[in-house]
Amino acid sequence: MNTRPLDEVESRNLAALNSSGCSSVLLFVTATGLNKSILDATDPMRRMLLREGIHDYSLQGQGPENKVQRPTVVLGGVSNESTSVSLYRPKTKSGDPRLWFSEFKRYAEPDDVCAVFVHEGVIHLLNLTRSTVASDLQRGVFSYAAQFIQETRDREGLVARELLGLLRSIASQGPLKAVCEGATAIGRSIETALGIDINSSRNPDFKGIELKAGRSQILSRETRATLFACVADWHLSRLRSSQEILDRFGYQRQNDFKLYCSVYSTNANSQGLQLSVDLAANWLKEVFKGPPLEEVCVWELPRLHQRLQEKHNETFWIKADSIKTSSGEYFALKSVIHTSKPSSDQFDRLLENGTVSLDHLIKRKRSSCVEKGPLFKIERPRLSELFLGAPRHYSLIDP
Repeated sequence: MNTRPLDEVESRNLAALNSSGCSSVLLFVTATGLNKSILDATDPMRRMLLREGIHDYSLQGQGPENKVQRPTVVLGGVSNESTSVSLYRPKTKSGDPRLWFSEFKRYAEPDDVCAVFVHEGVIHLLNLTRSTVASDLQRGVFSYAAQFIQETRDREGLVARELLGLLRSIASQGPLKAVCEGATAIGRSIETALGIDINSSRNPDFKGIELKAGRSQILSRETRATLFACVADWHLSRLRSSQEILDRFGYQRQNDFKLYCSVYSTNANSQGLQLSVDLAANWLKEVFKGPPLEEVCVWELPRLHQRLQEKHNETFWIKADSIKTSSGEYFALKSVIHTSKPSSDQFDRLLENGTVSLDHLIKRKRSSCVEKGPLFKIERPRLSELFLGAPRHYSLIDP
């Protein structure tokens, strides 16, 4: 994959785009790609297009007859231009995923860097090398790209204010009846009150904002907050599935054969499992401390960074008091911590010092294996260390 460090202008333009809440994939333009009218659909690009419901290369046949086109907006200074992008897999070279923007040579030159992102269901492109959007925003100069970013920032703020108002309205109506039992009861009850369908989607819950809820009592066992779920990169791992991990490290508990445990980088757990961060190789490894030392599975750190960015670009961490009665559990909503823009560098540091850990939740049901994780979690008191900028604190009972 072609890449290089961003120069100062490109970095400032990317920061301006990031401030709008739009998560982008960088496209490094080469002379060869321009001359041949071929751009590689890199793994991050494919994941973004799939996540946003734009295109799934894994379901696409090879050859020009299976090519698809999607509308695209090119953000510019004096205008935003409508064009299209072709998404295809050629018959040659094993059908490696490709893409090509119509009239792309008008918008880019060799060694340019473009940011590609999806906004309101449409692919957008911003040439970070040629754009002046960061300086336009700083000087208050009108340009179409600057206007797009400013308007998107304003809308993002509107969504946060809308959500905060809804939560305060729910809190004002008294304790919320739990819709189920267990650790997920508080989150599911709040989502139900907000009219959000309960599903297994990996996307944020409320118009791009992720919701995380926890019980606020001092004696609560919920000392860690779940960040995201992510299975290992099996093609890199010695053990190639959750089933193999369960077979190797699982245990019998009454009628269940399972592996329910937390794994940290600072010490091995009772199963002998420990995390190891290899920044040079860009890997997170899970190992069995033995003896002998045994590698279990591997995650590529950039993939974990991508999941973190996807899930927590903007998050409301909600606290509520749990009230137990004879008719069930109720939740009195108390406060919100509003975070945005997680830092990949801080995530790696927190993995290394044990603040971020993972939970295995693997169980054998009849002849099949069920994995509810692995769940990457963070110690709640240190949430603010993960995010850029100061977290905003809101009261839900005393606005």
